[in-house]
Amino acid sequence: MEIRQQYLQRYLHDIAIDQLVADYQTKGYLVAKEEKIGNHKADLVARKGDEVIVVEVKTGRMTPKKREQIVALGDYVRSHDNYKFMVVVALPPKRKKIDVPNIDHLLFDYLVHRASMPDELNRLSSNTRITGVEEATIDELTVSEENSIMAKGSGVVEVELQHGSGNDKTTITDAFPLTFDVVLKYNEHQELFLANAKSIEIDTASFYE
Repeated sequence: MEIRQQYLQRYLHDIAIDQLVADYQTKGYLVAKEEKIGNHKADLVARKGDEVIVVEVKTGRMTPKKREQIVALGDYVRSHDNYKFMVVVALPPKRKKIDVPNIDHLLFDYLVHRASMPDELNRLSSNTRITGVEEATIDELTVSEENSIMAKGSGVVEVELQHGSGNDKTTITDAFPLTFDVVLKYNEHQELFLANAKSIEIDTASFYE
């Protein structure tokens, strides 16, 4: 029996938190769910020594109220030197058809070092910084006669959004789904690199809702 997407989405938030709890516990953290932090409540708090990681899980479009709560929680967390704030995007499991080693890193490297900041992200803050690409999945792969590899797929781009400056500066982390259609090639050392991007589209609709 294959589980329908509508049921996966309903429980995705809780499943994601349970998975994060297990991951952090494996790394030696003490983990608490739904913990109160100041006047706020966090989905998950992981502690190890002096390090405190506060995590909010996003599973879909956020209401303006929820976004305000996350911004307020992020501001509170960043006021503590030993605290780190993370927003994690949880996606329903997707049947992986093709594996390309390091595709996450290849996309991240291209976005940061070889392309201008995508307009979709640039509009979100006065200073947007891409911090990672995760969960990249290849849906279609084609090899041309010139040994170029055309890859289409999807993933999640993680960003840091900064508003204001100086003492009024506010920074929040967020993540958004992306789709890509790129050309991969091998260099003289037989290492795969992203040679060209036909399209990289980032869905930031959840930021405005």
